[in-house]
Amino acid sequence: MTSEYEIISDPFHPKCIRAFSMYRPGEEPKKAKRFMERVRGKEEDMIHRFTRDEEYHLINEQIRKTQGFDVDFSMFRVFFDFYPALLNESSFAEKPETDRDYFGRLAKEAIQDYNNRQGTSFEFVEVDKANIHMNSGFTYFITFVVKGHNDVTQIFQAKVINVFCREEFEHCFCRPKPIQQVECDKDSRKAVKKRRNN
Repeated sequence: MTSEYEIISDPFHPKCIRAFSMYRPGEEPKKAKRFMERVRGKEEDMIHRFTRDEEYHLINEQIRKTQGFDVDFSMFRVFFDFYPALLNESSFAEKPETDRDYFGRLAKEAIQDYNNRQGTSFEFVEVDKANIHMNSGFTYFITFVVKGHNDVTQIFQAKVINVFCREEFEHCFCRPKPIQQVECDKDSRKAVKKRRNN
């Protein structure tokens, strides 16, 4: 049995979260190319040059390690079915609403459910980012800010599934963002984040 936080990568499991490329290299439609340029800049300006297979392994490793919430899309040339939301646009929302509003509504519902279960009184503040996995519906990995006691802010994460055929939302979980250990590298004099092994 898997935890609700665990990423299921078995392709035969209905809740599998595993990124696959949407198009063959060089065959991406213009709209997909423009989207990727907005996410990571022009391809010729990219520092990283990984093969398609290397990108496939990198993105899926990041998805697994961060449970879908913290993926560095700037390093990928391939357009995957796991991608970031452009929050100031209306890809999922109906204009004049933006995707920031759309994911904000889902985050508000998630924090209300969390408050009811935990006996807390957090208030939604804003969406920080959202990642999307497209499969038999959409799975949203929403990172957002809440305000708690004495107006102290905290980062939360929510996983929400939108099933195509039923047009309903399933709130899988809502939680405070897991703490990442930070250790100081004495030689470089800057903090280096150590990712948790999950």
